[in-house]
Amino acid sequence: PVLEGEAAAAVAHCGGHVQIIAAAGSGKTEVVSQRVAELLVGGEDPSSIVAFTFTEKAAEELKERIRLRVVARLGDSGTDKLGQLFVGTIHAFCFRLLQTYVPKYETYTPLDSNQLVNLLYREGTRLGLKALDPNGRLFRAVNAFQRSVDVIENELLGFSDIPAGEFRTTLSKYYNMLDDYRFMSFGTQIVRAVEALDDPQTHARVTKDLRHLIVDEYQDVNPAQERLIE
Repeated sequence: PVLEGEAAAAVAHCGGHVQIIAAAGSGKTEVVSQRVAELLVGGEDPSSIVAFTFTEKAAEELKERIRLRVVARLGDSGTDKLGQLFVGTIHAFCFRLLQTYVPKYETYTPLDSNQLVNLLYREGTRLGLKALDPNGRLFRAVNAFQRSVDVIENELLGFSDIPAGEFRTTLSKYYNMLDDYRFMSFGTQIVRAVEALDDPQTHARVTKDLRHLIVDEYQDVNPAQERLIE
């Protein structure tokens, strides 16, 4: 489809940040896909473009739209440009970053939310989770613990921000357990990536070729994700 007006201007924009604000169903994904295609047609290296989405489904949809727009402009040979283009979730990008640039994490495995819940049930006694529920119910304790961990990781809080007590003790055991098993949750992937990027040398290596960062649904990012983007 041919875009007009502000949509066309967003596709062609260069020289600084651009924010796209539009209602659901108004064509933001089409604008983003055409913008990426325009960059590739204009000679930008695919490895210089990173596009964040919030779900794997959204990533697959955006990848396919970009492929179609590039083929329409460059023919079938245009697909050769897509190999090093990153379109995916923030978590996937963080995990790839850590495995590529931080040797400690080369052997780690990511856990999805269901796998993490199962792990917490299995390790509940070791972590002392029941002590976090007044009635010692593991189900409620696991839910409460996860909600608290989400807040800590989403807000990039440190141990010094958490009062001493049973929760802090359990939290310490939790992170030690993840390291023992070489696991990473969605939240820890972002936190560890932000920590890695605080190192000037790692930051320079990660961002050396990065020129265009595209974030879908930016209004939904939490402080940890916003810090990563910054």
